[in-house]
Amino acid sequence: MSSKPPIVGGCYCGKIRYQTTGPIYGLTYCYCLMCQLVHGGPFAPFTNVKREYLHWLSKDGLIELNLSKYATRTVCGSCHAPISMVYHAKNDEVGLVAVTINEEESAMQVPEIEGHIFVRRKPRWFTIGDTAPQEMGIPESMKHYIPDGL
Repeated sequence: MSSKPPIVGGCYCGKIRYQTTGPIYGLTYCYCLMCQLVHGGPFAPFTNVKREYLHWLSKDGLIELNLSKYATRTVCGSCHAPISMVYHAKNDEVGLVAVTINEEESAMQVPEIEGHIFVRRKPRWFTIGDTAPQEMGIPESMKHYIPDGL
């Protein structure tokens, strides 16, 4: 059995650090315009963890962003790296930005991609290079979290 926590992660400058006591699951690439602009790329990669399993090791300077009425995001106040997102309608689960996970320090690896959402907002210059399912908007299983209009 590994002595490493399931997941360890944090921001670029190291001021924000977290670990989990339970597993992460799922990996979704979100192409909504807000994710593109907050993350500075064509999509944002989120994996999930139950809120009860997420523990902040250091969060001095963690900023909560309420950019919509549907979710709260967090970013580091120093390096501005996006860290997480929680849908208000599903506040028992935290979406961790997958690139914040340090797989070398973690017992688990980030899971394989399960799907792409809001693909209709994808920049035309970006090509999806895998065969994971693509939803033009939000998947039916997530419709109660946010409306399809994002």
